[in-house]
Amino acid sequence: MQLLSIFSFALLSFPFQVAAFQSPTLTAGIRATSSRRRPRMSPPRTSALSGAIPMPGGGTDRVPDKDISNIFEQNQAWVRANLDKDGNYFDNLGSGHKPDYLWIGCSDARVPANEIMGEDAGSVFQVRNVANMVIGTDFNLMSALQYAVAVLKIPHIIVCGHYDCGGVRASIENRDHVPPLENWLRNIRDVYRLHRTELDAIVNPEDRHRRLVELNVVEQCINLFKTGAVQRSRVESYQDPNSEFTTPRIHACVFDPKTGKLRRLDVDFRSYINDLHDIYDLYQPEREDGEKLPTYVSQKLLKSDLPPFAEFSKTSPGDTGEKIKDTSETSPGDTGEKIKDTSETSPGDTGEKINDKTKSRNLLKRAW
Repeated sequence: MQLLSIFSFALLSFPFQVAAFQSPTLTAGIRATSSRRRPRMSPPRTSALSGAIPMPGGGTDRVPDKDISNIFEQNQAWVRANLDKDGNYFDNLGSGHKPDYLWIGCSDARVPANEIMGEDAGSVFQVRNVANMVIGTDFNLMSALQYAVAVLKIPHIIVCGHYDCGGVRASIENRDHVPPLENWLRNIRDVYRLHRTELDAIVNPEDRHRRLVELNVVEQCINLFKTGAVQRSRVESYQDPNSEFTTPRIHACVFDPKTGKLRRLDVDFRSYINDLHDIYDLYQPEREDGEKLPTYVSQKLLKSDLPPFAEFSKTSPGDTGEKIKDTSETSPGDTGEKIKDTSETSPGDTGEKINDKTKSRNLLKRAW
């Protein structure tokens, strides 16, 4: 009966919906609203999301047949070409999966990760989405990230944007692209908001677009640093005596389809991240004796005008009234020896090891 009632209501309401969409007043209002949109940052296309000029031999210049038989023919040609170069090519490819890079890039068909990096199959683990976003609620990307750093132990993460990005262009249009796409693009709008002063000062629309592409890459790299998977791996690898450098290393890059050039962005992540430890630190690294080091937050409280940390948090987590022992200012043996603050000389994101971990104020800060 309930299903029948819902069906009846839908039938009764349908004529009203049709009439509403056929209403001249409503239609005129929609047209008037659309005409007041902010001008686009680039010359109008069929759609901002459709990208730019198609690649030679692809896009609108060639329409695959309905059975896409061409891709299977091309696959056979690709197999023969690789076997001609190396008779063991596919034996090696099928022997295991040990990529060196995690590539977080845009879904744009003009940005093939392996090809523009000059890498062969098997070396680049890829996650792609509209405008190369790193969003905490994207379970696809977060799962791939966890698998990449925790299981595959990939040492390098590359976040790569590209100029003439349809997603970035669409994000600055004053129009509703309709969920779920609009929900996704709102994250790029937030990047614009964070850097609005710089972006609004750029007069040329295309230059402004290119700079937004770059800033979006930087913000997505910072989003990676915020994740538990990355922090956990970096702390563990830092404390691993067999690790040559802290991993994963995060690299910001941008690709220009008009030149084919892949460029590393000059970003000082240390300057960005030093201001974020208070909020995003998730782990307390341990000394060799297993005792956890004080967090960056507790040390900052100790150096501020606030009461000492032991008094600031007067009770234990269970609220039993038990005093928390304040060991943050003393050496491991509680001899009163001050812990030397060497945070000013940390190597940033160079991966350089620090030998004396017992005097480190915050290994996580150094590992970043």
